[in-house]
Amino acid sequence: PGLKECIEKLKQQQKTCIELFYYKNKSYREIAKTLEMNEKKVKSYLQNAKRNLKICLEERNVREE
Repeated sequence: PGLKECIEKLKQQQKTCIELFYYKNKSYREIAKTLEMNEKKVKSYLQNAKRNLKICLEERNVREE
């Protein structure tokens, strides 16, 4: 899977935070306001999403070797 496929596999909240942060260039504060949650939660979702994306992309690389 490529990056888009890996993003699609994320849990909904993680996916939404990634899309808002990286594709819409929103700040933690803006995302928190949009999703009606606190900034710590946004930060947590982004950290978990990045970790899950890294794992997903690494799995693809291992399979291709």
